[in-house]
Amino acid sequence: MGAISRDSAGIKTMAAAAAGSSRWVWFLLFTAGLFPQLSSVLHAQATSTKSDAESPMRLHYEAAFRSQDAGDLSGANSEYKVFLSMVLHRIGNGLANLGDYAHAVQPYEEALRLDPGNSELTIDYAAAALDAADWIRAKALAASVLDSLSRNRQPPNARAVSELAQALLELGEMQEALRQFKLADQLQPGFDSSSKLAAAYLVLGDHSSAAKILDEIPGKYGDTATLHMKLGSLYGSTKFFDAAIDEFRKAIAKDDRILGAHYSLGATYMMQWGEPAFDKAETEFRKELELDPNDALAYAGLGRIAMARHKYPQAEVNLKRAVELDSHDAGTYRLLGQLYQENAKTPEAEAAFRKAIALTLDPSKNGYEVEQAHFWLGRLLIQSGSKAEGRRELDISRNLLYLKEQQVESRLSGDSMFRMSLEKTREADPDELAALKAFEKQSGPVIASSYDNLGVNAANAGEYANASSYFEQAAKWNSALPGIDENWGRAAYAAREYGKAVGPFSRTLALHPTDAHVRAMLGLSLCLVHDYARALQVLRPIEEKVAAIPELSIAYAGSMAISGNSSQGLARLRSLEDANPAIPLVHYLLGEAYASKKQYSQSADELRVALKLDPSNAEAKNALVLTDLALGQKAEALQLLSDLVESESQTAEVYHRLAQLQIELGALNAAARNLENAVRLEPMNAAYHKELADAYRMNAQPEEAEREDRQSEALQVQYEFNQESESTNSERSNRSSAPSKMQEN
Repeated sequence: MGAISRDSAGIKTMAAAAAGSSRWVWFLLFTAGLFPQLSSVLHAQATSTKSDAESPMRLHYEAAFRSQDAGDLSGANSEYKVFLSMVLHRIGNGLANLGDYAHAVQPYEEALRLDPGNSELTIDYAAAALDAADWIRAKALAASVLDSLSRNRQPPNARAVSELAQALLELGEMQEALRQFKLADQLQPGFDSSSKLAAAYLVLGDHSSAAKILDEIPGKYGDTATLHMKLGSLYGSTKFFDAAIDEFRKAIAKDDRILGAHYSLGATYMMQWGEPAFDKAETEFRKELELDPNDALAYAGLGRIAMARHKYPQAEVNLKRAVELDSHDAGTYRLLGQLYQENAKTPEAEAAFRKAIALTLDPSKNGYEVEQAHFWLGRLLIQSGSKAEGRRELDISRNLLYLKEQQVESRLSGDSMFRMSLEKTREADPDELAALKAFEKQSGPVIASSYDNLGVNAANAGEYANASSYFEQAAKWNSALPGIDENWGRAAYAAREYGKAVGPFSRTLALHPTDAHVRAMLGLSLCLVHDYARALQVLRPIEEKVAAIPELSIAYAGSMAISGNSSQGLARLRSLEDANPAIPLVHYLLGEAYASKKQYSQSADELRVALKLDPSNAEAKNALVLTDLALGQKAEALQLLSDLVESESQTAEVYHRLAQLQIELGALNAAARNLENAVRLEPMNAAYHKELADAYRMNAQPEEAEREDRQSEALQVQYEFNQESESTNSERSNRSSAPSKMQEN
């Protein structure tokens, strides 16, 4: 094929291999002429003083456009990928900075797919994962950067080392985390790296090693009030309260008007000594309010003290003032709920507890204290007659209390404790959110155009899986792009990614119901993803034309045999088998049809023929596994599953199924290893951890069994908490950033 010109307004054609022996003509529409849009897009996102023409993103897009126009498709592809990776990197960072980690993952992943060697991108992604408590992913991303640098005999990246160290610390891999923190401090000495190393020592309980570092910091970085505030927060967050108090006092001695110091000192008094320190804490909170009358935390602290002294009107005034100043602090609403409950204001208490729960994005914050809100809400609901909902809240409270206990136990034992990542980490700033949405809207057409061009180039080169992926992304960014669904469907179909072809072909057929080619490809795709009833429905209007193409005839007959007229379908399949014995599909569908009628012996015979003709067919192997198990032929099923884990079909479910069979056959060591592989591939699957615990127990490994039981129960509790939160809360938000002063827990 010749190069596709950017000025081409016509339709380009190309041939593409489809399943079996049939071939289809592809119609690929190259969408160009979007260059004028680029200027406004890149101007909107520029953050420096450079002119729009100097924007790196624009330069890469222009280079891609010139290469495409000159017929240099390889050069064009490279530039499109760099351009797209840069745009998606920026969008991923924007979403992560807004606290929307759930939606940041996809642009990060796609940017890495386009530019897998981009260390800055990978480290930004790791940092976002850390922020969202996605520690396993953060560890893997940071480690991948360092591994790549090591392979290329380059020095380690200090930021990647720091991110890896923090992920290891959170995962409980303490000694390795400490080693990485030391390396980060050597690579990039400074207050940040030194304080993180000291914090790691404090987490490990090594106060003397931490003190050696922290005592030198004022001399190195300036003996200022601000620095002592940071040191006080560091000591306080690691529960070395005496040292924290000392640092906050030093900060006040340096500057008695520094904001946050008096509050932090008062909060630390309360965290260390509780009620006996209320007088001292109250004095500090009032000093803070003299400096900053709008300090919400100081009002909340005064409210807590007044509540403890049963001065309820005073407590309500202070807590309401705290809410007015900061409407996103869950702890304040929890205190209000308790206040209202103690004063028999049930509706107000229930509303406050619900608000506290809704605002708690991270249930582990402050030692899972949100369990108190769930507990008191549950009690109130039961008392008011909503017993089912109340019991559910009490269950959540018990589960969160369990998680708290497990966290402490895991820390003490040195074991890692997996946890679900947070979908949101903070409340989005409205202005920043609006700016990001505007950028995405402006960028969308240019992103779609770039992906569309990559898809065309990949399809012309016969790289159908890549083409499918590119067209999919183009459709995501501009679903109105002419011909995009059909191109995507045809690329997925040619790549034998039939599940991906179903959606775009369905939309295309809805617009063009008389298109027999699209109908045929959709019908075959549906059959191959086991949606036999719909395949039959789609193919029935072209039943007379189906006979001309053996694969379609087989798909139609097989769908009929499994989901429609089984006797007529089986008869057709047997006739097609006689006429086309070398086509694996006819034997596979006969095997499925017999299995649906529980005729397992005939099913096994047909599936074995299908595998003989196509030994790499994972679908046929999986079907034969089930048939062999139904026949009690466990040894044969075991061999097939072993083949699957040695092939490219190394999914967690395959390992899981193999392990289950090995347990039945008494191969406990092998079963444990395969369940370990399943957990490695899906570490957040509570059921896999539970089955691994059972395997360890049967294999006389009690300590490992106990560890996996804890992981399983903790993950299940977190899952239930997340589900409950998603179903009952529409307003879930948190502070945009952690305060620099110590906050009372």
